[in-house]
Amino acid sequence: MIELLEKAPELSVADGNFLREEEVYTMTATTAAYGIPARRNRPHGLDRAVMRLSLMMLLAARRHADRTAVGYEEHTRRRAVRLATQQRERAASTLIARPY
Repeated sequence: MIELLEKAPELSVADGNFLREEEVYTMTATTAAYGIPARRNRPHGLDRAVMRLSLMMLLAARRHADRTAVGYEEHTRRRAVRLATQQRERAASTLIARPY
């Protein structure tokens, strides 16, 4: 395999000559058209309606996610209430199951 790689012809897309003087003469330059304003076609009809509907759905989803998001303090309070409720229910069930 190594012999095949050593005998393979040199594969390169670059010219073998990298002299600075010759490279300067091979460069090309173009002028940029800065004065022409870019014009974009605006959507019409069904495309515009679909774009507006999708934007309204995205904004509604974000508002819903913000409403349902719970902060750290609220989450901690809810967890404490849930644990206290579970302990009360466990204590009440042991009172009922206690033999008299």
